[in-house]
Amino acid sequence: MNLELSGKTALVTGGSQGIGRAIAFGLGAEGARVAICARDKSRLEQTAQEIKAKSSAEVLVVPGDLSRLDEVNRVAATVKERFGRIDILVNNAGAIRGGDFLTIPDEQWAGDWSLKILGYVRMARAVFPMMHAQGGGRIVNVVGAAARNPTPGYLTGGIANSGLINFSKGLADLGAPSNILVTAVSPAATATARWESLIAQQAASAGKSVEAQRAEAASHYPLKRIATPEDIADLVCFLVSARASFITGVCITVDGGATRGVYL
Repeated sequence: MNLELSGKTALVTGGSQGIGRAIAFGLGAEGARVAICARDKSRLEQTAQEIKAKSSAEVLVVPGDLSRLDEVNRVAATVKERFGRIDILVNNAGAIRGGDFLTIPDEQWAGDWSLKILGYVRMARAVFPMMHAQGGGRIVNVVGAAARNPTPGYLTGGIANSGLINFSKGLADLGAPSNILVTAVSPAATATARWESLIAQQAASAGKSVEAQRAEAASHYPLKRIATPEDIADLVCFLVSARASFITGVCITVDGGATRGVYL
């Protein structure tokens, strides 16, 4: 299937590791020019070299702290200056920490939301006029499955993610007249370094081996495994492609059938 991504310019935030890294690899393999942004410059540069070695894609490294408005605007302007346009924005940066509702400090709520919620909002706001001027574009927001699966220990993330789904739908309505298609992808547990760290913490707390804890976590999914970053990346690449030109305003949950509710 020809996704018609060759020559397109994509900006992937949180693109140095995990799901963002896989998305950047996928877009590069499809012929897109890829700008990746995260805080860690050395990790970004390593990822860029790996993408170039595998796909020969043109990759731009743009370090930045997307919890700051000035940094968001600088990153977007840098990509536009280098490539002349931004056809695709994948908002992925930010990992919200959980904890006990009554003891999470206010600074944690504000800090995590500044990156995850405001980071997405501000980057979309910076890129939206560019896409409007060039006649269209694609925005995909990577939003955790906690948006539809609330738990007392992760209210910080659940509130943020549900808000970002609402934001994605509203932005899709705003973008439709300009052919700016906006979608959200909602991954459940995904095999990243962050997930492995969480499994190790849970194993230590339960007095189990990491292998046993990992197997137990996977057993709750009908497919008896968790997602790989590539599972998420493949969907994102499709959504930003010419093959998905009539898909906007939706959030697609990628959880191997784990969610039991039906959402209309």
